[in-house]
Amino acid sequence: MKRSARGSTSVLLAALALALSAASAFAAPHPRLTVLIVAEQFRPDYLDRYRPSFSAGGFNRLLKGGAVFRNCRYDYLATFPASGAAVLATGSYPDRNGILAEHWYDRRSASLVGAVEDPHVLLVGSDTQRRGASPHNLVGTTLADQLRLATAGRSRTVSISLRDSTAVLLAGRRPAGCYWLDDAGRFVTSSYYADTLPSWVTAFEKTHPPARHRGQAWKALDAKEDTPPLQVIGRADSLDLPSYQAAYRASPFALDDEFDFAREAVIGERLGERGSPDLLIVSVSSLYLLGLDSGADSPLMRDLVLRFDRKLEEFFAWLDSHFGAGNVWSAFTATQGLPESSDTLAAEGIASGRVSGDEIVAAVNARLTDVYGRATDRRAGYVEKYVYPWLYLRRDAVDRLPDAARLAGEAALTVPGVASYYVPGGASNLQTPLSVLPFARCYFPQRSGDLLLAYQPYYTELYAGGRGVEPGSFYSYDARVPLILYGPAFRTQAFERPVNPADLAVTLAAALELSPPSSATGRVLFEALKER
Repeated sequence: MKRSARGSTSVLLAALALALSAASAFAAPHPRLTVLIVAEQFRPDYLDRYRPSFSAGGFNRLLKGGAVFRNCRYDYLATFPASGAAVLATGSYPDRNGILAEHWYDRRSASLVGAVEDPHVLLVGSDTQRRGASPHNLVGTTLADQLRLATAGRSRTVSISLRDSTAVLLAGRRPAGCYWLDDAGRFVTSSYYADTLPSWVTAFEKTHPPARHRGQAWKALDAKEDTPPLQVIGRADSLDLPSYQAAYRASPFALDDEFDFAREAVIGERLGERGSPDLLIVSVSSLYLLGLDSGADSPLMRDLVLRFDRKLEEFFAWLDSHFGAGNVWSAFTATQGLPESSDTLAAEGIASGRVSGDEIVAAVNARLTDVYGRATDRRAGYVEKYVYPWLYLRRDAVDRLPDAARLAGEAALTVPGVASYYVPGGASNLQTPLSVLPFARCYFPQRSGDLLLAYQPYYTELYAGGRGVEPGSFYSYDARVPLILYGPAFRTQAFERPVNPADLAVTLAAALELSPPSSATGRVLFEALKER
């Protein structure tokens, strides 16, 4: 029997109402402000190991009152701060958002390109005549962009970091402000965002001169009064400002200044006071900068994590007093983890080492020369550039050699410490389709090389005379991070099932009733959202 038009319309309207009800069932009243805190390097084991020493109102506040995902892991090879920031902002991996690493090789200019490098903009607020930064290399929209689109530009975002790449990639295209430190230690922005600094930024700089911590002792939080300091931040009488700046940025003094700056940003930009939900992003760089020298497990790192906890307690208390409890949502995660130092690993009998990029290039050139003869340009050979994890072969030398990339991969495997190779769309030494995914997610055709390499566990690039460590692997120490959502919209519960940092942007978008970022592949973590 044919259904009447009126009946069909009624059914359609009922179905539409049901769908809308389901979509909004997990939405809570909008917050005045959402605060996204992103640590550039934070391993989830810190939350267990150091919890007895945490304050009540810092990480314990999040752990006891939030939706805690204990098994959150990046599923790709490029675990660098810039790449991680892009994943968190867009809900997608480099194959969609285009951010391969902190930098990559550009064949057209025959030079390295930084993730946020932009030759058309300058720093604003700096005495140095350096180029500024912008998100022009980022493909697709971010959570911040979606918030502006949904509110016709009324919602405002401020993004803060000590480093330009994380500040810029998390900020979206049109933030109210995007700030980071220049070489002299001043908070600056770029001409992409503004022609001048706001008055509140210049006022902050007057009360926080860059060199005021020179010669200051960094003592452990729980140390007795007569205990020697963990470190002294440069010499008070030294004119070696670069060394001082490096030590300062990797210290609790820089962490304190970053959160003080964030508080002034809330006030100066009147975040949460205009009737539309605003977004504050604080990317905490000090743990990453310290870890590059000390590794993930050191007395300095432990103390910095504890001081981070105390700063969170102070900042959360201030937000509660400023906005009222329940009017601010918070999220905490990290761009990646970090391995332990080689000394720590050696003491435990765990193999680690350095991989020489020059040795890889030499092995590849030798193998291709054996098979194909000398390259046309004998001095250049077959390899144009190696920038971990991508090897770029000279196009003029290998375009008619379809097997060159596979042979290059096999040659690279002869170098101690190299574990795997992957040719996009082609050969690899990987055993299963599932194991290919972390490699494939790093491939962006216009920027990637011909070959992707992965190292053995605890093997990293040889740099800086063999000192320190770096991220950039798919092993658990680099890939696993915490993910916590806190506020009236989120359940108070710990979840054990595997989740992905790409899920964060789409989950926050769902909670704020926004469309997800344009290229997002993450899924909404519905189990963390309260029904209202």
